Parts: sequence; structure tokens; C-alpha cells
Amino acid sequence: MVINPEKARFLTTIVLKSIVIRKQGFNRTYKNIVRKYRLSEREAEQYYRILYNITMYYHSLKFLAGYFGFRPGIQGVIEYLYRKGFVWHLIEEDIESTARSFSKLMKISILYSYPVWLVKDLSSKMPLDDLELMLKALNTKKKWLRANLFKYTLEDVEACLENSGLSVKRHSVFHSVFQLKDPFKKIGKNPCVLKGIITPQDISSYIVGSVAQGLTLGDFLDACSAPGLKLTQIASSSRVRRVVAVDLSERRVRIIPKISSLVMLRADPVVLVIQGDSRRINYNIKFDLILLDAPCSNSGAIYDDPAFKIYLSRSLIKRAHTVQYSLLSNLLKQGKLVLYATCSIHPLEGEEVIKRALVEHDVDLVKIDYPYLESGYEEYAFSRSVHRIYPHRIQGQGFFVALLKPR
Repeated sequence: MVINPEKARFLTTIVLKSIVIRKQGFNRTYKNIVRKYRLSEREAEQYYRILYNITMYYHSLKFLAGYFGFRPGIQGVIEYLYRKGFVWHLIEEDIESTARSFSKLMKISILYSYPVWLVKDLSSKMPLDDLELMLKALNTKKKWLRANLFKYTLEDVEACLENSGLSVKRHSVFHSVFQLKDPFKKIGKNPCVLKGIITPQDISSYIVGSVAQGLTLGDFLDACSAPGLKLTQIASSSRVRRVVAVDLSERRVRIIPKISSLVMLRADPVVLVIQGDSRRINYNIKFDLILLDAPCSNSGAIYDDPAFKIYLSRSLIKRAHTVQYSLLSNLLKQGKLVLYATCSIHPLEGEEVIKRALVEHDVDLVKIDYPYLESGYEEYAFSRSVHRIYPHRIQGQGFFVALLKPR
């Protein structure tokens, strides 16, 4: 299908204004566009890819618009794109040729469309070659699926995938995890998903859930639980006695029972679901394990929704740090072990949270031995006792993970 520049300009204007001005996510914005303007299935697929790339590279496009003399802001970006006919390979050529003229850090910022301040922050934490690979991996869309082996055999799962026309590749280490070969393919109405035979879950998220599953024995608290994907991994373990799932959002809390009933067996332990603030809730028991998958900037999940990149700011990361530390401080008083995880590549949401906890709490770090869990950023004295999942090494999201044991 040939791109209609007028239609592309119209749709781009709606998408960028919704994201930049109204602070809506890309996927939600695009779903509303498809419904409102009645795009055909073929149109919806084609324009999704174009608009996904435009959103992913918005920082670079703003820079190019200014560099080539267009107006600042959204309007200048749209004028530049229209001049290029919305042909993506021509835009990529401009990005690459323009980036060559600048210093190394600025070049990385332009090539991969990340704020210069973020590139500078991360350049002091890891080699530049690794940094480039990580940012490039976060820009590349991926979609992972987890097989529901609590209710089905692997043979059942593979048969369903084949019969429903989903082309996948099984992970070489985690045999119940599959990567969708076409990450742009819509799977919400696929029968394997609707029946709970497979669940969309990023491989890095799966690893965090698997680590928690291996640690859980007795009473378990999922402190920021919604939508409950990791919860279903952990609660289905025969080692779990009692399960409590908490989330601040009333809307998201309602999702947890739906996910749980779809994936878990009836014989699994009853999950007590609570709407509440884990920064303040106190319990009358000491949990054997608390999972704190803390709210964050989502800087490790950029390919899931490229609008996350547009929202990124120092102030957002600082606010996230404050919330994360407040959550961790309260939960360290209520668990024998606390597994802290956050989907962020910035140290302020990872190593700096732990650094503060080690100073202000009587707590030890416990090293975890698990595939793809590597050491944290090296400048920290405790870097070998905390972990990161690096996107370019697993082709998944970027996570920080630490296991803390209060004394």
C-alpha cells in the first residue's frame, strides 16, 4: 500500500498532540484513532508501523526539523516528515548523516533518539559500545509470549500456536517462553490468548517472576501487583501457602482476578486482592517473600510503548525514586526477604535506591544466581550483589533486580 502523505500528516498530528500535549500512551492513542476514523485492517497495520517509528524517534525528528530550518515543536516535525513523504528509509538516512557531524554522546543521542542528559548519565555507568547496543535494542519492537504450563502441556501450547497461525521462536534457555516473529502482529483476539493458553509477557518480566517463584515459600506479598502476570507465576507454586496482592489503582486491581482466573488452577491458593498503598499498609504477619515490582519511568520498556521515551525527564525519574524508596522502606519492615525490581535503565531507580536503603536500614544484599541476571553498574561498591537484565543481551526489557534481607 502506498503511503498517502496527507493522511499520514493528519494521523501524525493527532498522535503527537495526544502524546506530547495530553500525555496519552501511544497504543491507547492509536487504538482510538483506528476506531474513530474506521481504518481498514490493512491501513491500521501500515500506519501503526509508521506512527510507531515517528513516536520512537520524536527527539531525533525534533532535532532534524530545527537543523533543517523548520518550525520548532510538533508542527516543525510534521512539516519535515511531509517534505520527506513520510518515507522512513529517507528519514533514517537524514538521521544517520546528520549524527556523523557531532561528538560521540550527541551522535548517540541523535541516532537512537534519547535525551542528551540520559545518554550522559548512562555513559558514565557503562562502555559506550554497550550503551549504543542497549539503546538500539530498546528501540526495536519485540513481543514475547509465556506458555501457561499450569493448565496445559507444552505440546498443547505449540499446537494452539500453530493452529492459530502465530509464527514464533522458542527461547533457547526458557522453553516455555516464545518470541513472536512479527512483533507488530495484533494478538488480543487470538484464541490461544483468549483461552489463557499463552499470556503476553516480556521475557525480562518472566525472569523476575521466575526468580520470585524460586524464592517463595509460605506467605507471599505482591506489593505492586497489577496486572498480575508475575503473581500468576508465583502463586501457582506448590510452595506458597498464602498470597496477598496489592495495588494502588482501583482500575488495575480489577484486572488481577481476571488474569489469575484465566491462568491459574482452581487448586492454587486463594489470592487476597487489596486496593491500597504499599507505602503505608502494615500487616500483622511477616511475609516470607515480598515482591516489589516498583512503579518507574519505564525507561527499560521503551519498545512496549514509545511514548515512554517522550515522557522521560529528570524530574520524572526523581519522582519515581522517591516513590520507590518509600515503598521499599515500608516493606523492609514486613518481610523476611524483599525482591526489589524495576523496569528502568537509570541508576537513580536502581542502584541509588539500594544505596540509600543500605545506609538507612539494617539490611543485607543477597546475590542471585539466575540466567541473564548480570551485575549492576560497576561504579557502585555493591554492584556484584545487585543485578541488571540488559536489553541487548536478552532482547527483552531492561530491569534492575536486588534481593534484600532485613537483619
